[in-house]
Amino acid sequence: MLIDSAEIKQDQQAIQLTALQREVEQLRQENTDLQIALSTTAEHGDLIEAQIHAVNIQLKAKSAEQQRTAAQLAKLLEILSQEKDDLETTLRTLVDHGDAVDEQWEAKLDEAISLASLDSLTQIANRRRFDEHLTQQWKQMAREKAPIAVILGDIDYFKQYNDLYGHLAGDACLKQIALTLRKSALRPIDLVARYGGEEFGVILPQTDLQGAVEVAERMRASIEKLQIPHARSQNSAVVTLSLGVACTVPLPSQLWIDHLEQADQQLYQAKEGGRNRFAAINSK
Repeated sequence: MLIDSAEIKQDQQAIQLTALQREVEQLRQENTDLQIALSTTAEHGDLIEAQIHAVNIQLKAKSAEQQRTAAQLAKLLEILSQEKDDLETTLRTLVDHGDAVDEQWEAKLDEAISLASLDSLTQIANRRRFDEHLTQQWKQMAREKAPIAVILGDIDYFKQYNDLYGHLAGDACLKQIALTLRKSALRPIDLVARYGGEEFGVILPQTDLQGAVEVAERMRASIEKLQIPHARSQNSAVVTLSLGVACTVPLPSQLWIDHLEQADQQLYQAKEGGRNRFAAINSK
């Protein structure tokens, strides 16, 4: 069957017409949308402009904050760089002079420890050092099952001495007595300390009662031989010393504070007995 060419041409024109109608309709819709957009922009233009202005302000503020942060970071980096240089200089000094620095610090540490352990007036051991040494030696003697003796000495009528001669003379008297007592303790292991006020303490490790009594008498006599005048003493014309002696072999269950109390009781007995003497006990 033959198709008429006129009919084919007519169909093609119909298709083209339909396509053109669709394009026209699309253009009309786009035109409508554009008009709506333009109308919206016209109606809300001030709001949009305000929003854009606010965004610009925020951007400027953020930019300024970033600039400040950058400046702070730069300053911090400069400080860190300087500290790094200073640290490197210190490290180089330590490397170059490490031995000298160590010796200086060791000397300062020794000096600090010494000052912390000395009585500032008499320059003998202080109460703190006395307690430390007694604690150490008490444990050591308990392990060795060896005797240890403690002596407490008190200057007779020292308050009256201060009242009569003054505190400067009292200080000089304390210094002289401290030096004399220290010389009377002959071994390095022995310790003489200012226990408090006009009272002195002596620690004698590895010393039995007989040896402790000999030390106590030597100390008493050496103080009397100083011949320091004391017009208000009730038992002598010169400064004298009373002493209490306690000796024991420590047990692990015993406390050195109890032993010290016994030495104090013996000191009281010596004072009650007339002063310028010692009293002693061999405690168990």
